[in-house]
Amino acid sequence: MKAVKISIILPKEYSRSLLEDLFALGLRNIFVELGRNSLLDKGGSIRGLLSRKNLQSYPVEIVSFFALEDHENSILSYFAKKYDLRTPGRGTIYSQNIDILNSHQDYGPPSEIHFRMKHQDSFFKQLAGVSCIVQRGEGDVINRISLNYGASVPATTFGEGSGARDKLGLIRVTIPPEKEIINLVLSKHDLNPVMELVISQGKLDQPGRGIAYVFAVKQGIINTKIARSGINQVASVEQMVSAIDSLKGGMEWRKSILEYDSLRRRDYLISLSELNLVCEEGVGTKLTEAAMSSGAPGATICKIRFNSLDENLELRRNILEVCKMIVPSRQVPAINNALAKTGCFDNDAKAMLYAVPVEKAFTYRAKEIKK
Repeated sequence: MKAVKISIILPKEYSRSLLEDLFALGLRNIFVELGRNSLLDKGGSIRGLLSRKNLQSYPVEIVSFFALEDHENSILSYFAKKYDLRTPGRGTIYSQNIDILNSHQDYGPPSEIHFRMKHQDSFFKQLAGVSCIVQRGEGDVINRISLNYGASVPATTFGEGSGARDKLGLIRVTIPPEKEIINLVLSKHDLNPVMELVISQGKLDQPGRGIAYVFAVKQGIINTKIARSGINQVASVEQMVSAIDSLKGGMEWRKSILEYDSLRRRDYLISLSELNLVCEEGVGTKLTEAAMSSGAPGATICKIRFNSLDENLELRRNILEVCKMIVPSRQVPAINNALAKTGCFDNDAKAMLYAVPVEKAFTYRAKEIKK
């Protein structure tokens, strides 16, 4: 089943209000993941502006749900206006095309939403997403890249690796399972230079350091308030840039100077999909073993909160696991079949599997030894 996934990243204090709004619109199944946004701290003095800037973080919640394509623009427009997301620092909202491959009945089809008045605002379409999975404690290196070059505000979540570290035994690299997942939604014009910096500064070309991949984004609004400053201004640089974006109808005008830098030729992995397996808490590791038997190289397992309304409009909350796997697209049917044979889409694991297109990915790969 084809659907649209909409993600909204807001400071944690808005979470309750956002959930109430979503339920009021008729949405019944909502996923929430805890995370944090990072900002550069410029300080309130000239010395602060000239010195190496510290990072400041604040808690956010990443709220996501599935909708029909017919409702996409109305939903984006409604929440962009209600939470003033066109003002830098308020938050991020974006949509993705997804393919729901298999699902337990509890998740149901995307909800029908009925607006009294349909909103049809315009959104930035020249966007892309970058997800970088690194060892716990190394995420700030990746966060600084996006912030230093004004691309967007990164959102960091946490998970646990499964499977991939077992494949590095021959080179004797011990990889801790705890992971940080850094997600960026940025202009396509900044994509290639930011990916290069993520690879080089994150040392992803070395064994066991992590993976970065580019996922498809359909449209949205990104948070570009990259710094917190104590200096009073009539309007911040971010606000002025955002105003020009709106006037010009896009972000092409502010192509990063990084585009003109010489980039190394990288051997990217292509023809990939991001598989997301949502399941009951505690069964993710077992199910990823079934997926790996059919071609998945490994998974990162994260905890999410599932908020749903039943037929009697009673609210249910439970903790689920989402297992993220980057796999060759040709392996998707085999992985889906292998998972189905475990019975995970029935009542035991109550799983759902959906796919997101991945443009390219980079991670360390051992060179083959010629015989």
